[in-house]
Amino acid sequence: MRVGVETQDAYLNEPFLFQIQVDSEQQANAPRLPAFPGFRVAPQPPQHSHSSRLSIVNGRRTQSVTVTTTFSYLLTPLQLGKLNIPALEVMVNGQVKRTQPISITVREPEKIEGIVLQAQLSGSEAYIGEPLMLTWRWYIDRQIYNYSFNLPVLQRPEFSFPDYRPPIDRARQRQYQGINNQQGAELIALQSNVRFQGKNCSVLVFERPLIPLQAGDYNLPESSAICEIEDLRSGRTQQSRRLSPFDDFETFFSGSRRPTRKISVVAPPLQLRVKPLPSAGQPANFSGIVGQCRIEVSAEPREVNVGDPMVLSIVLSGPPYLDHIKLPPLESLPALAANFKISAQEPGIVQDGAKLFQCTLRANGAGINEIPALEIPYFNSAKGSYDFAVSKPIPIKVEQIHSLTVQDAVGGTVLESISPRELQLSEVGIAHNYEPAAILAAGNQVPGARLSSASTLVGLLLPPGAWALLAAATLWRRRREANPGARLAAKAAAKNLSRLRRMQTDKPEALEELSEILQDYLRQRLQLEPGIVTYADLQHILSARGLSKEDCLPFKQILADCEAGRFAGATTLSLPKLREQMKLAIKGLEAVL
Repeated sequence: MRVGVETQDAYLNEPFLFQIQVDSEQQANAPRLPAFPGFRVAPQPPQHSHSSRLSIVNGRRTQSVTVTTTFSYLLTPLQLGKLNIPALEVMVNGQVKRTQPISITVREPEKIEGIVLQAQLSGSEAYIGEPLMLTWRWYIDRQIYNYSFNLPVLQRPEFSFPDYRPPIDRARQRQYQGINNQQGAELIALQSNVRFQGKNCSVLVFERPLIPLQAGDYNLPESSAICEIEDLRSGRTQQSRRLSPFDDFETFFSGSRRPTRKISVVAPPLQLRVKPLPSAGQPANFSGIVGQCRIEVSAEPREVNVGDPMVLSIVLSGPPYLDHIKLPPLESLPALAANFKISAQEPGIVQDGAKLFQCTLRANGAGINEIPALEIPYFNSAKGSYDFAVSKPIPIKVEQIHSLTVQDAVGGTVLESISPRELQLSEVGIAHNYEPAAILAAGNQVPGARLSSASTLVGLLLPPGAWALLAAATLWRRRREANPGARLAAKAAAKNLSRLRRMQTDKPEALEELSEILQDYLRQRLQLEPGIVTYADLQHILSARGLSKEDCLPFKQILADCEAGRFAGATTLSLPKLREQMKLAIKGLEAVL
């Protein structure tokens, strides 16, 4: 059994790796973790490998199998000073073995001028359910490496954080990048050049909507960023942070390309007052909608019989984030419930900035001439009072059901004209339909004779064959025109591999061109909207198509290098090698799609 840590000299709020490697005859079980005072612990998926050994002694063959299991944990120091990783008990081949405690020194990352993090809320007060925008701005006046954000506010249970993707400016799409953060939130930042504190610098701006769920006064926790900058102090040498008792501890970093030092920046905590919704004047069927809203209602069909179904569609718009929005029960609207039976309400779907709800109505009786105006209550946060979104009445026609009789089907005049008649006995008995055999042509006496002729077969098969060819050609043309993206997807690999082969890696803009080729390939092959494809996007898309995480892994380092190159100006791989890795990744993805 072997134990290793990435470093014994850690920084506050910066996660590092702790690993236990076990060799046993069978796959080992994960150890039960004791308390880790001063750390936040995040277990990672274990890794397993097998090896076999064959020995021959005095002609006797002996084979043994060893299973190597590596248990990994991300430890995040939460306080300064000396901390200890406690001893752990691990079961190895039926015996309990203990690891030794490991001492960790936790330091405050160095702060430096010229790198500033700011956080800002769109308002200092809000009602429960009223969305706010939380925006971060990170100003940087130098080259940085290996940055990561800690945004603990995103884990506060008092708030909801709807899924959000900022609008992408196609003219600036190279300036967008994903934000690495400890909370695993999907965040996309826009990089710009600005003037800040009298200096020219870059700024990364990213944001996330926040919806309060509980009333109260809140001090939102600090947001922080940790990064590395070049260490220009004389005599400083770069030291590897790896500390591992075994050589194949490949998960750890191998050090930067040049001497660096780690720094942190912190955005001051934010204050927010969340006010409860007033109880005075709150409608009995209020469903929690906050913010001005509008509704449009339609029904199909509009001419029905009593009891026939009509599909009622309600389109609600206005609030910026609609996933959590729900309507009050339509049975609570007296004017509607009085004349209609109402089906269970669907949860609704969000499309084109609005949310569509549908249900089925059945009229209770004839003579109903309209679906009444619907009144949906909402809280107007700007006015601090409740209001109603009101639709227009919909004219309809409801008729009584008529029973169909035989007389209705045949017609009254026909029945009246029919008089009863007695049956009469025929004098000749059953009259057979005999004709002289001479009338029939000899060729017609053999049923298959006419069908066996070539002209008959051509006449029978030519029309349906021509129709089938025409239908196939029409179907092919319609499919081709209906999805032009599919044609681009089919050609994406060949087109972009050709671009990779032709490009020169020694020109100044080579890194940007590599990034552009990769993004073009992913957007065309996966038929995506314009914008930057992050590794998290790629994982989600491939997973939805039934592909495994391993199919996505070859792109992880490539996307990280392209992103770091745009921002920091350097990559972990040389450009020729990065190009070759990109070719292999594209070919690998084509093989499984």
